[in-house]
Amino acid sequence: MKLIRRNKLFPVAVMFAVGLVVGTSFVYASHAWRCRGKIAYHWASRTVGFASPVEETANNSVARNPQDYVSAFNGSTSSQVWDSPNTVINLVSGTSLRLYYDSYGLNGWLGLATIFPSNCVIGNASSKLNDSYLRDTARYSQTNVDHVSCQEVGHTFGLNHNRNANDTCMNDTVLTAGNHINQHDKDQLATIYASIP
Repeated sequence: MKLIRRNKLFPVAVMFAVGLVVGTSFVYASHAWRCRGKIAYHWASRTVGFASPVEETANNSVARNPQDYVSAFNGSTSSQVWDSPNTVINLVSGTSLRLYYDSYGLNGWLGLATIFPSNCVIGNASSKLNDSYLRDTARYSQTNVDHVSCQEVGHTFGLNHNRNANDTCMNDTVLTAGNHINQHDKDQLATIYASIP
């Protein structure tokens, strides 16, 4: 039986977003997505293969321009986000990380990260953007969509929410950083993957 863990970004009437961590008890100040104790969820290698973003059901139910989602995911899987200044995550063409957008319904989440781990090691993962909310272009700009995309991809590498800074997409209380993480996020990834080849 596979263990499935999810991280979601939820819309709220007054606030831009509120985060919920499913499967972990609380958010640590170090903002690693903890598996147990001090161990964070992580890939077995720093090299992760990702597939091109696609509409999950391909039934043309997406109202927002699909290129908005493709652009957001392309930005969120850019080497400039995760590789610099030192390589932590090396993203290459592959199928381990799937990127989806679709109309998933008014179920409470803007974005969803799902990982499929064995113990604490991620075997494969997916990130999703929910057009049922994000189609509202008056409320959600491209920067907001980029931010959600970046955050969901970041979760699949083992990062949790980082509410201590507004200059990172890992903050789930603002959606204004776009496809950017800060040095603290990079340091956290370096810690998570310190012993991973």
